[in-house]
Amino acid sequence: MRRVALQAFVLLWVLSMLWAQAQMKRPVTFRFETPTPAEKVYLAGTFNEWQPRATPMHSTDGGRTWSLTLELEPGVYQYKFVVNGTEWHIDPNAPVVDDGNGNLNSVLWVEPDGYNRPARLGDGIFTRSAIDHNPADLRDRNVAGETLYLRLRTRKQDVAEVRLLYTQNGRVRTLSMKPAVSDELYTYYTATLPDSDYAYAFLLIDGRARLWLDASGLRPAPTPPRFQHAFKHRRGENRFEAPEWVQDAIFYQIVPDRFYNADPSNDPPNNQPIDFTGRREGDGFHGGDLKGIIEKLDYLQELGITTLYLTPVFASVTHHNYDTDDYETVDPQLGTNEDLETLARRLHQNGFRLVLDGVFNHVGIYFFAFQDLLQHQERSPYKDWFIVERFPVKVEPNPAYWAWWNIPYMPKLNHENPIVRRYLLGVVERWTRRLGLDGWRLDVANEVPDRFWREFRPVVKRANPEAVIIGEIWGDAGRWLQGDMFDSVMNYLWRGAVLGWIAHRNLRPSQFDMRMRDLQIRYPRQSLYAMYNMLSSHDTPRFWRECGGDERRVRLGFLLQMTAIGAPAIYYGDEIGMDGGGIPDNRRPMEWNPTPQQRALREFVRHLIRVRQAIPALRRGDWQTLLIDDARNLYAYARTMEPKTARGSLAIVVINNGEQPAEIELPVPLAEGALSLVASTAPENDLRDTYPVSNGRVALTLAPMTGIVLIPSYHTTGGLKR
Repeated sequence: MRRVALQAFVLLWVLSMLWAQAQMKRPVTFRFETPTPAEKVYLAGTFNEWQPRATPMHSTDGGRTWSLTLELEPGVYQYKFVVNGTEWHIDPNAPVVDDGNGNLNSVLWVEPDGYNRPARLGDGIFTRSAIDHNPADLRDRNVAGETLYLRLRTRKQDVAEVRLLYTQNGRVRTLSMKPAVSDELYTYYTATLPDSDYAYAFLLIDGRARLWLDASGLRPAPTPPRFQHAFKHRRGENRFEAPEWVQDAIFYQIVPDRFYNADPSNDPPNNQPIDFTGRREGDGFHGGDLKGIIEKLDYLQELGITTLYLTPVFASVTHHNYDTDDYETVDPQLGTNEDLETLARRLHQNGFRLVLDGVFNHVGIYFFAFQDLLQHQERSPYKDWFIVERFPVKVEPNPAYWAWWNIPYMPKLNHENPIVRRYLLGVVERWTRRLGLDGWRLDVANEVPDRFWREFRPVVKRANPEAVIIGEIWGDAGRWLQGDMFDSVMNYLWRGAVLGWIAHRNLRPSQFDMRMRDLQIRYPRQSLYAMYNMLSSHDTPRFWRECGGDERRVRLGFLLQMTAIGAPAIYYGDEIGMDGGGIPDNRRPMEWNPTPQQRALREFVRHLIRVRQAIPALRRGDWQTLLIDDARNLYAYARTMEPKTARGSLAIVVINNGEQPAEIELPVPLAEGALSLVASTAPENDLRDTYPVSNGRVALTLAPMTGIVLIPSYHTTGGLKR
């Protein structure tokens, strides 16, 4: 009977959770009017991974007015309308937001039930729909090392206090949870415990009202606390391992055609069409190749690089190779399969690691299956390898098949076809084993079904358990970082914050700090410390351009990058301040004869890398905000590790992003002693080498647009002197 009762309770709990989830969704109607009648209009946004043909709208007046109702969970969404599959439009009746990377999108807030009533602290009224803790989600319950990290969500400005109550060895203990960060809708509370076996629940307090949250849901708080339906944690649960080495990595991204030309014999011509449609490579070929990368390994090693990430190297007709024609063959314009094997071997012999770009969402028009489709149409055995809406299939604008962003030269693969998945996974396994590959960066990963990535991960990890899997995700990547898909992502959210505060100067220090704290609760700790933190990429304007050519800002960006949580990633040439706007201007050939100014910037970056590599706290430490001063545009933070007396366990970063000198006094996690200067963004300045600490505070003066790194004087090594 007890077993039947338990099963009934579990079934009831599951049904209640499903019901709650269904209740969370809200109907949202989108409307768009076109100036002239349109054949088709699609809705694309963060709710459908920006797929331009996945969500068609409907018209009842001959193509002028289009509408669609979606059921959406509470949250913030960005979106656009896609007219006739090619023209992207914002919603003229909705607010517009910059996505942090220069793209303007319409924005929509979907509020949970109860948000029509203003939230007030102390009124004793809880907005229950906002309260959430999902123990199966690694963002809410995660073990990293020997620590259990817990997270609870409430409505913003709605709950005065949150306590974690837990039982251990029969004793009830209480821990006050800290509000870590708030966004537009919610406040997130966090707590940490040593990893062990626990039963736990949450007590929410507001005014005289008390609410209890456990595995059975929300109810008035019992007195005394009861743990019959408590959340359960067993030591080691909800743990996944991202490769340890990534925290210590310094990535360097190379577009091979643009890096260095060591073998002119394989240079493709620039004066003829690149395929049967007659199109030409608009930006031309520049002759870079794999042998060129091998020749420049000494340069990369001297800079301090540990890991190379190469954009696609497999056969293609373009310079960028994101339209793969043959996954089994290195592009002849870059070299041979043997050249790739030699590069991997030389890298490993010299202590480097190698990450390749995996483009598994779409292919090129010379891909064997697509060629067969073009030739045999409905009779092709490969027609189900693609998503074909009509016949005949031609390579033409607004094609009859799904293509990446509707570009006809990049037909999208049908991952619902198990034969397609099996083919791609075979490619992945062969190259991972053949090269001893250290990881994959996954192109447009959000546009590939999760099912494929859940099959992809075990294939890669069997071939090399230490290989890292990095997804290209531009927004919130939380659902891909649950231990069953990716280890890490390209950290465009971090980049957007740096652009806002440093490059574009439209964020205040308090807003920048909020974004840093938001990142720390958004992802499991393992993924957070393995983030791929870039200032530029092949898809964005160069950081130099984003900073308007102001080297002071560029240096501040590098200082943030080399002291942030996550792995720094340098886009080739950024270390010398190469300029470039959007695609293809951001892919100019590497400049191998830098000016004195460029050499000085490179030396600064090299020194920052040495500082990061010498101080473990900068790679593995916690983040502690020390100072926020919006009026003067000042910000300071510490990276700390235990024990704090160990060498390299503390680093302090202070930034004056204002245009005036600033006298600064800030608290530091050091009672007495002195701090030594180990890095400064100013080439010439009158900063002292040491700063005394008294009663846990330090005073200093910073010039405008200057940042510094300080460490305890007893930790200083001579090699880190400026």
